[in-house]
Amino acid sequence: MKKLIQNVICTCVLILLISALLTGCFPSAESKPNLSSSDTSETESSEAVSNDSVNEFPDRIEDSEIEKLSINAKVIVPEAFRIDQTVSIASAIPKIWDKERIVSEFSDGRQLAEEFSAENTGPDDLVYVYTYDDDSSLTFHLGKVYYSTQASREYDYSYYFDYYSCYKDENAFEEMFGTEAISGIEKSDAEDAANRVISMFGLEDAFGDPKIYSMDSACINRIQEKEDVRDKHGEEVAKWDSQQDAYLLIYPVLYQSIPSPCISSATGENEILTSSKAYFVYGRNGLIEFVLFGVFDVVNTIQEACVCSPLDAIQKCKSSFENIIMDHQIELSSVKLTYIIRQELESVGAWRIEPVWLIDGVSQETNRKNGNDTATLRNYTSIISAVSGETIPLKSIGG
Repeated sequence: MKKLIQNVICTCVLILLISALLTGCFPSAESKPNLSSSDTSETESSEAVSNDSVNEFPDRIEDSEIEKLSINAKVIVPEAFRIDQTVSIASAIPKIWDKERIVSEFSDGRQLAEEFSAENTGPDDLVYVYTYDDDSSLTFHLGKVYYSTQASREYDYSYYFDYYSCYKDENAFEEMFGTEAISGIEKSDAEDAANRVISMFGLEDAFGDPKIYSMDSACINRIQEKEDVRDKHGEEVAKWDSQQDAYLLIYPVLYQSIPSPCISSATGENEILTSSKAYFVYGRNGLIEFVLFGVFDVVNTIQEACVCSPLDAIQKCKSSFENIIMDHQIELSSVKLTYIIRQELESVGAWRIEPVWLIDGVSQETNRKNGNDTATLRNYTSIISAVSGETIPLKSIGG
């Protein structure tokens, strides 16, 4: 599990590193002779164009032609996305907030006790922190907002969910927390509180409908025991009781009906890759914390095209293994339409928004030690631009 981000300024500026390499591809049935959908029909459709579109976007892609590369990938396309719509690479800037108005509206009777600003990487990269008289605070930084309270810092709610693998696996939160109602806390109240914040920030059109999970004390205490959770001093953390029960609301952040994958990394010496996310934690006394991360305004369109087929994306990924001898097994399990944010290090306020196919799987390495073979599983991820078809092989990835 990812270490909890306790410092509010560090929370706003967390970015990991990735390597980037790009080339072009557009949908064409002829370009994929070795790839096939697992759900083909023996009955030909009378509507050829419609049938071609379905073939370009199968439910699953299977292939095993290359030794040690197994492809059994579920194709994940957003429910609201139309496969015939165009998608765009766009230049953007971090969302500009009316901080004074928001801090005043969000106070709800609390008094502002302290405010300060500081440079992060330079004069164009500022962090603003506003602290209320109950020791809760709002932090603003380049399209990011973080709200924390005494409860969020004391019980480290985000420790239990705020890491990449949770956002990558659509079932992770449900398996960890479940979705059952918490006695004494209404889901509708939690959603109303989150939606008021979203409206206050003027982001109604940027977010989809939330998924709501239950972080109750019984669940968290089980996780603590299973994972041997400890604080920054190495001590066992305190057990929760019903007073710490809370709902976790995860909102998809959308661009052209496409959600963000919640990743961050580097594409080279002068560029970083990140994404967007939004979550709220709501307990018995109201909002405990929330994060709005990677929120932007589009400036103009750089490149526009019909979305590249997932078959072409898988073929691009597959081609990178064709002329190498692989010493370990790789299994590709999903190809998901999503978007990333690319930022130049020398111009932190200049963002590039790019729809991509995010290809996920696992790499299994077998090592022999003391006469025994041991298998090590690692996440494997590759990114293909859904607009240009260019490839971005990854060295590391995080959330």
